[in-house]
Amino acid sequence: MEKYVIARKYFDGYSIHNSDHVFIVKDGVISKNYDINEETVKELLKKENVVDYRNKFVTPGLIDSHNHFTLTSLKLKYQVNFASVRSFSQFLDMLENNRDKVVHGWFQGYAINEYDMEERQLPDRRVMDTIFPDTPVFITQMTEHYGICNSRALDLAGVSKDTESPPNGKIGRYENGEPNGILYEANAMDLVKKIIPEYDINDYMEAIKFGAEKYKETGISTVKDMGGTGKDVNEGTRVAALNKLADEGDLELRVALVLPVYSLEDVDRKIELWKKVHESSRLKFSGFKMFMDGSILSRTAWMRNNYAKPENTENKGIPLWNIENFRKALGILSQTGQHISIHTIGDMAIVTALDAIEEVKNNKKSSTYTLVHCYKLDKNIIERIKSLDVGVETQLAFIYFIGDGLTENIGREQSKCLFPVKTLMMNNIPVSNGSDSPVTPFNPVYGMYSSIYRKTYTGNHSDIYDGKEGLTLEESLKTYSSQSSLTVEWDKIGILEDNYFSDFAVWDKNPEHTGDNLDRWLDTKIESISM
Repeated sequence: MEKYVIARKYFDGYSIHNSDHVFIVKDGVISKNYDINEETVKELLKKENVVDYRNKFVTPGLIDSHNHFTLTSLKLKYQVNFASVRSFSQFLDMLENNRDKVVHGWFQGYAINEYDMEERQLPDRRVMDTIFPDTPVFITQMTEHYGICNSRALDLAGVSKDTESPPNGKIGRYENGEPNGILYEANAMDLVKKIIPEYDINDYMEAIKFGAEKYKETGISTVKDMGGTGKDVNEGTRVAALNKLADEGDLELRVALVLPVYSLEDVDRKIELWKKVHESSRLKFSGFKMFMDGSILSRTAWMRNNYAKPENTENKGIPLWNIENFRKALGILSQTGQHISIHTIGDMAIVTALDAIEEVKNNKKSSTYTLVHCYKLDKNIIERIKSLDVGVETQLAFIYFIGDGLTENIGREQSKCLFPVKTLMMNNIPVSNGSDSPVTPFNPVYGMYSSIYRKTYTGNHSDIYDGKEGLTLEESLKTYSSQSSLTVEWDKIGILEDNYFSDFAVWDKNPEHTGDNLDRWLDTKIESISM
């Protein structure tokens, strides 16, 4: 049976329109769409299965093109969110008030950010021990590139003064060499994560269903689910859970599934796992992800120049791969023909990834590629990205949530070339927007607000980010729709045209009139509707 969606103010994936328009939907796909006059509107309203959105703002269902959806769903369902914590005392209150949130014998949390705290540092194991001396605790910093744990967790993991930091990771220590409970990057965090009891497939399915409903409430219809960041997600269980939900018709979002590859030894395992994905209109395999470097907040992103903090210290971050192994792995993955996303934050990481992509392309065995995060760009790097036909998966909500911390760590001068999204789009480089949730909230309003106004949380460094790189509303919407469909490589999403999925995001107010007040943006209600 045909359904009719009538709109007046709408964005079709490319531009904003202001005319009465009908989208005719059949079997979950837009079969026809065209402008209509007042008489036609009256006739259509007499039919059954008509939805009148003329007093709303309508866009394609929004696409979060870089999101750890399954990981976020597990955290939403079973862990504690520390994003609101602003001091050690609030941190301790949060622990005390959530004593009942112990799951499988562990207390887990996420999203703590020392750059938002009065002390400007993370609580160490001794702080956590005051509330949980006997129950193991593990809490990830908001970037998911480092985390904190208590003494009980370290004891269970066998991490002591004599434990050496793993390759491409770091164990934080007190001056006497004892571990302080802070673990940097996946290889160090996995010393503890690997002993945390895993969620089973039913846990995963319940969490995914719970998360999907929350995402839909923000206008999202499709996520590019990047998997875990180490031992926090069992990728086999994730694939099995998503397969089962999709097969049974219980997957409420469209999920573009990506498999992370952590080492040369991991390549064959992930290629075999890819072949087990059950593709459908709800579930699609969207390639592999590789991690070239870390995070600026943990000072592990791989830079050409030294970090500004600590002063007079030689630190340019670290690559998370042996570079020769990275090139080999990229070559093998490229032979599959599947898309490859590469986590690159520092400019040295970006250049090294581009070198490897160019080498693969010269050997005529290339696939398609995007650089993920891709903060630090100059004119020459942008020209190389364009010449190599590489896309960019950005997360502009980072400007608001961590922009101040980024500038504090690399200095104002180096910050001037962060997130040049307008320039990328003017160079016809595909640029998609996402949240990197759980790093920042998955509500797309944050990313849109940040892409247009480029303000930081405190405003202390907003002048660094504000300037010629701000997007228009129309350009920002593109990064969540037609541009994202390119980097996700799913050809039936992100556009309101014939033969595309009938995924709509319905806004209760026109964002053109919202202005630069974030609270007014957050008051906007957006609902994802698939007809």
